[in-house]
Amino acid sequence: MQRSTDTTQAAGLATEERRRRRTRQYAEMLVLIRGLARRHKNLVTRISKAELNASFIEYELFQLLRMFEECIDDAAGGFEGGDTALSGAESQARPNKPLRYLAESGSSMLEIKPRPDGMADVRIDGGKRFTLPPTLADLMNALSIDNGVSDDDFVGWKTLREVAEYLAGQSGRPVTKRAITQNVYRLRKELFDRGGVNPYLVQTNRRRGVRFALRRKAAVAAQTV
Repeated sequence: MQRSTDTTQAAGLATEERRRRRTRQYAEMLVLIRGLARRHKNLVTRISKAELNASFIEYELFQLLRMFEECIDDAAGGFEGGDTALSGAESQARPNKPLRYLAESGSSMLEIKPRPDGMADVRIDGGKRFTLPPTLADLMNALSIDNGVSDDDFVGWKTLREVAEYLAGQSGRPVTKRAITQNVYRLRKELFDRGGVNPYLVQTNRRRGVRFALRRKAAVAAQTV
């Protein structure tokens, strides 16, 4: 009888010890989880601040480039005749070189969010949000689709015919190649004027077609949400 009682007590003590051990483990896991959550929050905050600073730097850089372009245009307009005069092609090529060079790295993020009024809110590489009219928002979507026809890290090129078919499907009416060419120019201007975005991220190639220089790994995020 005594032996049975001792066995029962031993089993009870073992059970209690296991319970205390589990309780300690749960407490330790809770401490670790809280610590990870705190560090994660701090890291996200730091990343957000870094992205915001990068956006401000990028925006101010484009503002400086635009001022630089205006200064060059003004200077070119002041030269008349002689060897110092700039031809029309030269005066256009010089200010565009910095923007074209920066555009070679492409974009890593594109958000296009349609609004009830048909407009769309756009954000590129974590920069400021700006609005595009429906026609240009549809064109932006068309240029950023990853159709797989690409020999580099960016989404594939689209022929004007492919873009026209996409836009016709969105609007329900035919779209001409001439209209696309005109809207590509308008899109570049709106990206620069409204969002401080490098206009040459909208790429054109006489043989390949057109596209937005969005990195392929970011193509999923580029779809309209």
